[in-house]
Amino acid sequence: MAALQTVQKIGPVLDLFTVARPEWGVSEVATEIGVPRSSAHALLASLVDIGLLQCRSRGRYRIGWRIVELNQTVQGSVDVKTCGAPILQSLSEKYGETAHLAIMERYRVMYVDKVLGTHVINVSGARIGAHLDAHCSAVGKTLLAHCHPGEIERNVTNAPLRRFTPATITDPAALRRELASVLRLGSAVDAGEAVPDVHCVAAPIRDEMGVVVAAISMTAPATRFVPAQQEYRRAVIAAANAVTKSLSASLPAPLPMEIDNPTLHAVAG
Repeated sequence: MAALQTVQKIGPVLDLFTVARPEWGVSEVATEIGVPRSSAHALLASLVDIGLLQCRSRGRYRIGWRIVELNQTVQGSVDVKTCGAPILQSLSEKYGETAHLAIMERYRVMYVDKVLGTHVINVSGARIGAHLDAHCSAVGKTLLAHCHPGEIERNVTNAPLRRFTPATITDPAALRRELASVLRLGSAVDAGEAVPDVHCVAAPIRDEMGVVVAAISMTAPATRFVPAQQEYRRAVIAAANAVTKSLSASLPAPLPMEIDNPTLHAVAG
């Protein structure tokens, strides 16, 4: 019963934080919701622990980054999937490779859509709804690169990074350098870091405010991916931009870009 009462008070606490008044102190919260100061402090501390609030200097509280993440999750799992579906299909059909659409959920990748490739030797890829550590995948590194560095330290590199293959990045400093490179290049590559001999390239999808809410990727065996990497990279960036444009316009996505390349098909086939 005590736990239920606590949950029931969380809504009124969060309702206090508005654009007009984004910052509150413990005593102010206690007065507004009619609880003792000690109870208000416990509520605020609990909300800080789960990232819904952040504690500023002098015991002042503001909305935390977890709210932004939850907003991205909602947008990513609904609007992005709808807008991205025809583009994901087109990308996969053009190259015969498996294409994924993913979002970030609690600093792990969640795959929300997939189109399976058509090559005889193919990569099945992650199943829809599956979660994966972000540091070892192209979509994960794409999404992490656009997170606040402090949030990455608190939620990703605060524990040892799991090794999945000999190529997995497990050093936090190396991961920071990799994410800086992702921002610079506008795309990320997974060179057998999650599954041996499976490579992937991903690019970010943004909402109408320019916030990265998802990532699109193309996955292939290393033997096909390596010689075609630059062409795959350009195609995935173009696909991500097409989804971004469709998402911003809130209209059905057009079939995207010209990505036919006879030379590439000869290599990839």
